[in-house]
Amino acid sequence: MEIRQLEYFLAVVEHNGVNRAAQQLHIAQASLSQSIRQLERELKLTLFHRTGRNLVLNSAGELLVEPARRVLRDVVAVRDIMRGARELQVGSITIGTMPEMSSDAVAAWSASFTRLHPGIRLDLVEHASAAELCEEVSVGNCELGFTTFPAPVDDLAEVDLGVQRLLLVMPPGTTGADPAEPHDLARLEDVPLVVSSSAHRENDFVTTLLGQEAVVPRIVARAPNRHAQLTLVLNGAGSAFLPLRMAAAAARMGAVVVETRPVLRTPFGIVYRDGGLNPAAQSFVIESGATLNRWNELIAGFQQEGLSLLEATLRADDELHARKRA
Repeated sequence: MEIRQLEYFLAVVEHNGVNRAAQQLHIAQASLSQSIRQLERELKLTLFHRTGRNLVLNSAGELLVEPARRVLRDVVAVRDIMRGARELQVGSITIGTMPEMSSDAVAAWSASFTRLHPGIRLDLVEHASAAELCEEVSVGNCELGFTTFPAPVDDLAEVDLGVQRLLLVMPPGTTGADPAEPHDLARLEDVPLVVSSSAHRENDFVTTLLGQEAVVPRIVARAPNRHAQLTLVLNGAGSAFLPLRMAAAAARMGAVVVETRPVLRTPFGIVYRDGGLNPAAQSFVIESGATLNRWNELIAGFQQEGLSLLEATLRADDELHARKRA
């Protein structure tokens, strides 16, 4: 199905016939009729009752009208955003993150935007908590904020980007853990853990789930940030729960990475002041969502082929890097 076919369909509806619609669109009547027939073939439904030279919407056609209008409105909105982003050739966007959201992941999601808009600088700023991040967005110090949900304030608009998976990352050479099998949280009673001292929301979430499994976490080290946390794990200090993208990077460095049972996941997305985004920031939101969707679709496809979540993530990363090089 093409956007043009929906435009032609709505033109016929709004101008009460093919003849006037063709005149309005400045195309031949035969071309318009052919496009409508092609749309019907693709949908495997007739959309109009044909009475002589007249076309009258049938019940299936009536169902298509509002979705078609919505699609065209969205297309116009995207075009306007892209036009505004092209007009804004220089400048900067301040983007807030929090300890629970890896700045590395946000940087990866930003890559396609920076390639499209090399004149716009991205300033990534990490804040101590979701509350502090949302406050900085509310007062305008950050245009966008990547945060786990629910957001602790009510006056911000939200874009849901999906869920952040946490995997258990163990030091290289760890025995007794099978990467092909989920690791029961109930077995973590004697596993030394390294946590990020600033990721309060995540620590509370993990502690709650461990409590449901009657496990009291044995914390052997607290790190100031994700990178220090990973460094401690790679050097054998203990294990840690890390986001999927960072866990995949750890696996490439020799760490033993396993999924957990039950699964650890938290919803996340972008917050911003409602109505306060400039065209570049709007484009950034769209590009980030598109990049994440491509990544998630690749992972899901590889999982359908029988790969584990970690294996699928590594394959997805390799394929995306190959596409960038190409």
